[in-house]
Amino acid sequence: MSKKEILLLFAAIGFIIMWILDLRAGLPAGLEPTFWNKIFYHYSFLMFAMVCLFYFQYSKQIRLKKEEKEAENKPVETAKDDKQAQRKALLKGKK
Repeated sequence: MSKKEILLLFAAIGFIIMWILDLRAGLPAGLEPTFWNKIFYHYSFLMFAMVCLFYFQYSKQIRLKKEEKEAENKPVETAKDDKQAQRKALLKGKK
């Protein structure tokens, strides 16, 4: 995970915590408790958290695609199987 992804996750968690604390606190005395005031005042932190999570997912997908392209371009080395080499040597000896 890159530093950008870690920062985005921590920011999203922080905004969610702020949203929960904000819900518990209620509206300040100066605001009328109308529907739109409640929505704007309480859910702005939630929307910031969602934006952070969406951007985290986007940057993660970009990183994974980049890693897949690098893996495709890299030559594949076959792993040496000692048991298979021993079997081949034994079969050659039996002939």
